[in-house]
Amino acid sequence: MALLVPILAFTGFLLFQFATSERAHLEDDALAAARRISVVVDRELANMVAALDVLALSPSLAAGDMAAFHAQASRMYEQKGAAVVLRDLSGMQVVNVRVPFGQPLLRFNVEGEEAAMRQGRFFVSNIYTGPNSGLLLVSVTIPVTQDGERKYMLSLSVPLERIRDIILRESPQSTAVVGVIDRNGRIVARSVRHEDFANKFAADDTLSNSNANEGTWNGTAVDGLRIFGAYSRSTFSDWRVAIGVPEAALDAPLRRSLMLFAMLGLGLTALSVLAASFYARRIVRPMRLLAAGAAELGRGEPVEPVRTRIPEVQRIADAMAAASDALRQRERELRDFSGALEREVGARTADLMDANAKLRAEAEERERVEQQLRQAQKMEAVGQLTGGIAHDFNNLLAVITGNLDLLSRRLQMGRTNVERFADNALEAAQRAATLTHRLLAFSRQQPLSPEPVDANRLVGGMSDLLMRAIGDGIELETVLAGGLWRTHADPNQLENALLNLAVNARDAMGGRGKITIETCNAHIDELYSSDHNIPTGQYVLLAVTDTGEGMTPGVIARAFEPFFTTKGPGQGTGLGLSQVYGFVRQSRGHVKIYSELGDGTTVKLYFPRFMGALNEVEEQEQTALPTGTELILLVEDEANVRRINSETLRELGYRVLEAENAREALKLLDGDPSISLLFTDVMMPEMNGPLLAQEVLRRRPGLPVLYTSGYTRNAVVHNGVLDAGVNLLPKPFTMDQLARKLREVLDAPVFTEEASSPT
Repeated sequence: MALLVPILAFTGFLLFQFATSERAHLEDDALAAARRISVVVDRELANMVAALDVLALSPSLAAGDMAAFHAQASRMYEQKGAAVVLRDLSGMQVVNVRVPFGQPLLRFNVEGEEAAMRQGRFFVSNIYTGPNSGLLLVSVTIPVTQDGERKYMLSLSVPLERIRDIILRESPQSTAVVGVIDRNGRIVARSVRHEDFANKFAADDTLSNSNANEGTWNGTAVDGLRIFGAYSRSTFSDWRVAIGVPEAALDAPLRRSLMLFAMLGLGLTALSVLAASFYARRIVRPMRLLAAGAAELGRGEPVEPVRTRIPEVQRIADAMAAASDALRQRERELRDFSGALEREVGARTADLMDANAKLRAEAEERERVEQQLRQAQKMEAVGQLTGGIAHDFNNLLAVITGNLDLLSRRLQMGRTNVERFADNALEAAQRAATLTHRLLAFSRQQPLSPEPVDANRLVGGMSDLLMRAIGDGIELETVLAGGLWRTHADPNQLENALLNLAVNARDAMGGRGKITIETCNAHIDELYSSDHNIPTGQYVLLAVTDTGEGMTPGVIARAFEPFFTTKGPGQGTGLGLSQVYGFVRQSRGHVKIYSELGDGTTVKLYFPRFMGALNEVEEQEQTALPTGTELILLVEDEANVRRINSETLRELGYRVLEAENAREALKLLDGDPSISLLFTDVMMPEMNGPLLAQEVLRRRPGLPVLYTSGYTRNAVVHNGVLDAGVNLLPKPFTMDQLARKLREVLDAPVFTEEASSPT
């Protein structure tokens, strides 16, 4: 019984755990099935929306040829069994593929679709009765826009049996019942007895316990059966997919485990009683003799021999007698061995101490060598970076100084045809500024000014620029997706990224080939997310594809490294792709290169979808250089920079007060109330630009502030984006850029002190 009770307890515990695990597994399977079926239903509805998007672009619809459009829509009805209905904005049917073209049609509207149409988005209906067919239907509706105006509502409707067939294909092979419930709480489809429950309200238990995105509950089904329920809410239609598993099916593993436990316990108990009775009679006397011999052995006395018919006991008795003889002999071995062992342990201990000291010395030497190697590798990387920067900057400085020297000499000689030298120097300076911006973009230090961006509009607007950049020998094609989401990015940096990719593609094709720029909506799932280390969610994808020579895996692995290039000397800086990489990552996006030798290359840029409200403002053409007469307080610690900025401001018509540091600026501010704007450098000794702005705004609330800096060091930029309400003009800048930025800041509404302060 001492063995039986623990065995039964442990067996019972295992069976209970198994039954509990089985129930939990069934519950998890139910919730997973609800999620899976919800995704399948969403995919079916999304396919219907995609089909409507294609139909909305029909040339016959655009031309108003309703007979041709009826024929086209009828072919879709014959192929897919989904009925197409076209209505005007009042709900009057124009085309219905269930009715021959030309026959009278009815007016009808589906609850809730008018609001969706006004917002310009698709609409998934609840259950309704078709006015022509009399069938119970669900439909998807999209607005049709022509010439910038919504003219029609285009719907694709299917009978409820279509949804039932979907859940029958995806339903778990068990006693579970699957149901789809619309937003009004009515049953759209059911895997069991669909005809009896379609269009009826779901059980109160189901409706009251399925208000979140997903979950489980215990309650009663619409047919009165006690169930365990699991549900998942559709993100596409806000329908609910509910799965009910009868409680009896969940409790079956526990009942089987209890019955098995009872049978096992009874059998083991009977077997144990019989075995104990049989062996007890044979083993009692020999075991007593063994106990007496053990006591003698413990006292060091000779053990009396035991004779028994039980072989196991006899072997133990003989072994005890032999052990008694050997024990006395081993006492004399043991004494001699103890002395020798002590001497051996002492010698071995000394050897181990010496070996340990040597190992410590070797470890210290290895650490020193590894540290030297890491330092050498770091210095080599820094040397490569600074060497590349120095090479490019020295070339640019040579152009600038050479042209300025020639310009100065020509002016001293009284010659006035010096425009080309000034233009050459200015172009080299702009290239140097571009190189600096690329380095900052690669290191994710370039301040970004993100805003909601329509990628289709941006790509279309820069088509002429791209054509001039790639040349006449290359064909440029744009594939722009309909219904493209907005993204949140710096539009200027995005244009630069696309231009860099187009130029790289041009060079890879040797001036002959085709470049395709494509936009589309993308969803990053968990599998792609784990493989590429990018958050899941919705993204706007821009892809640039060329028909060039392609890249090897080794080139792809190093493509985003700064100054890495496969072009010949003097044909590229090696910063183009690194700038693209830095900008995309700084914008919380993802970039991926796909390429095969001989088949061309595709570079895909993923930008997060913009989920905020849109406030679109039409861009205005600005041709004339804007000027002004306001008084500007200029704060710059570098004398040369301060002098040229002051001259530029005066050239634009502004009055200027100059200050070398924050202390002088505050004195000038207190002495002249007519100052209209603070124009200050960010990085200054003693008190930097943001701290100066805080003090200025404390004294003059609402005064506009414009920062300028070549490197902000996170003073007004955090996480790569300008702080809210901050105006920044990066150095170096042109007179045109300064003029337009000044008018933008001076003409903007006055911000509060909190909105203007970068900290």
